[in-house]
Amino acid sequence: MTIESPGEPASLDDEIAAPAAVEVPGPVDRIGRVRRYAHRFTYLGLVGSVVGFFAAMTPSLLPRPPLYQGLIAGIGAVFGYGIGTLLSWVVRRLGVPEVPRAGKRVAWRVLAFAGPVACAAILVAGGIWQNEVRELVGEPTEPTLVLAVVVVGPLFALLVLAVSRALRRLTAWVDRQFARVVPRWVANVLGLVAVVLVLYWLAAGILFKVLVTTADNLYAGTNATTPSGVRPPTAPQRSGSPASLAAWDTLGRQGRGFVGSGPRRGELAAFSGRPAQEPIRVYVGLDTAPSARDRAAIAVQELERTGAFERPVLVVAGTTGTGWLEPQTVDELEYLWNGDTAIVGMQYSFLPSWISFLVDKDRASEAGVALFDAVYDKWSTLPPEHRPKLIAYGLSLGSFSMQSAFASATDLATRTDGALFVGTPNFTQPWGAITADRDAGSPQWQPVYQGGAQVRFGADPADLARPTGPWPQPRVVYLQHGSDPVVWWSPDLMTRQPGWLSEPRAPDVSSRTRWYPFVTFVQVTVDQFFGTDVPNGHGHNYPSAIVGAWQAVVPAPHVTAAQQERLQARIDAMPID
Repeated sequence: MTIESPGEPASLDDEIAAPAAVEVPGPVDRIGRVRRYAHRFTYLGLVGSVVGFFAAMTPSLLPRPPLYQGLIAGIGAVFGYGIGTLLSWVVRRLGVPEVPRAGKRVAWRVLAFAGPVACAAILVAGGIWQNEVRELVGEPTEPTLVLAVVVVGPLFALLVLAVSRALRRLTAWVDRQFARVVPRWVANVLGLVAVVLVLYWLAAGILFKVLVTTADNLYAGTNATTPSGVRPPTAPQRSGSPASLAAWDTLGRQGRGFVGSGPRRGELAAFSGRPAQEPIRVYVGLDTAPSARDRAAIAVQELERTGAFERPVLVVAGTTGTGWLEPQTVDELEYLWNGDTAIVGMQYSFLPSWISFLVDKDRASEAGVALFDAVYDKWSTLPPEHRPKLIAYGLSLGSFSMQSAFASATDLATRTDGALFVGTPNFTQPWGAITADRDAGSPQWQPVYQGGAQVRFGADPADLARPTGPWPQPRVVYLQHGSDPVVWWSPDLMTRQPGWLSEPRAPDVSSRTRWYPFVTFVQVTVDQFFGTDVPNGHGHNYPSAIVGAWQAVVPAPHVTAAQQERLQARIDAMPID
C-alpha cells in the first residue's frame, strides 16, 4: 500500500507550488507554506533520502574532510530520494491501494520525528567512523565538524533536486510540443531523447571543451616554469645539458625538475663509502619533438650519447600526467646502485593525472608503448653479455602508461629483466588480467598469481616474501595498498560489489566499510582527491616501501641492511609531493 502525504500529487509530473501571497503572511500561513512545500516530496523518497544519507556517511577508504563529507552526504540523500520516488511511482502504476488518510497522517508524523532523529544519530556515528579510519591510516583523530555536513549536505541536495525537477519540467514541455503532431507515447519518447541529446551536447560538446581549454591554458603556463632551486645541468649524463639532444627549455616543468635534481656523485660516494658514478637521467619533453615516436627516438639517442646502455641497470619509466617522476623512487634506485644506473622518461601531457585520464589516456598509452619499444629495439641488438638489466617502472598513471607496452605477464617476463609498478590504476592491463586470474583464496587487494613464481603483490616489502617458494629473475612487483583509491576506483563500483570488500580486506580498510550502489562509487571517486594526504604506507603514498621493492626487483650488490635502513630513513624524512 502506498503512503503519500494528505493532498500528495497523484503523479510524479504533478508539482503544484503554493500560490503567491498578496500580503505578508502570518505565522500560521508560514506553517501552511512549509507543509505545502513538504507535500511536494514523496514519502518513500524522503525515507530513501535518509537511507542514502546513512550510506554516504559510512566510511570508505580514506578519512574525508568535512566539505567533501557534506558533498557526499548530499549526493547520497538525493540518490536515495530518487530511488524512493521511483519506487513510489512504480507502486502507483501497479495499482497498489493507498493507505487510508488517517494512516497517512500517522506515517508522516512518525517520519517527521524519526527522520531528524535518525539523521542526528547518523551524523554522530559518521564522526566516529571517520576517526576509526584516521586511526587505521595513522592519522590523529579529530572532532566531528557537524556544521559543515549539516550546511553543505542539504544545500547541495536541494540544488541537485532543483536541477532535476527543472529538467523534468523541460522534458514535459518538449513532450507537449511533440504531442501536437505525433501520438502521445511517441511524443514522450521523442521528448526524452531530445533532452538527453541536448544535455549530452552541452556537457560533452561545449562544457567539456571549455573545461579542457581552460585546463590547457592554465597548466601550459605551469609547464613553462621551472621548480624552485633547479638549475640546468652541466653534466653530460643529463638531458638538458649543453651536450644534450633534448634542449633544457623543451623538457617541461617536471622534466626540468627530474634532470636538474637528484643525488650527485659526491653525495652517493659519501653515502656508500665507495667511489660512485654520476647517475644518467634522460628525459624528453612534449616540446622536444612533435610525436611520441619522434620523442622516443630522441630518448634512445640520448641513452646512446650518455652511455646508458653500458650501465648495469637501465630503467624505462612511465611518467604521471604532468610528466612527473617521484623523486623518492628514482633517488633510491641511484643510492642503492651507487649511481651506476640510467633512467629514461618521456612526457605525454602537462595536465594532472585525473584530467589526463579524461583527455590524454590514449596519449599515455601511446607514449608508454613508443618509449619502451624504442628502447627495447636498441637494447635487443646488443650482445646479451653486454646488455644492462632492462627494468620497466611506473607510478599511478605512469604505471598504466608503461604497462601499455606489454600484452601479458609472460610478455613482461620475456622483454624485461624485471618491473616495478606502484599504485596501478584499476583500468590498467595486464594488471587487470593478472588480478582476475589470481590463485583461489587470495584476496583481490593482495593477490597471489601462479604461486608467486614471477609476479608478486605487496603493500610493503615483507609481503613480497609471503608466497613461499623460489622467485627467480625476472621479477615483477606490484605495490598497492588496500586503502589506495586510485587502485580500486572503477565504474563497476556503481553496480557491483568489489572483491576488496567482499573478500578478506586489507588491515587499513575499516571493517565498517560497506558497498552501496552508486554511493560507494562516489565515495571512492572523492577519495582520490586526497589520496596522498595520508601518512606513508597508506592511500596513494608508497615511498616507505620503495627500498625493499627495488631490492626485490633488481638487487644491488654491496648494500648492507644498515645502509638500507639509513636510506629508508632519509626517504621517510622527505616531504610528500
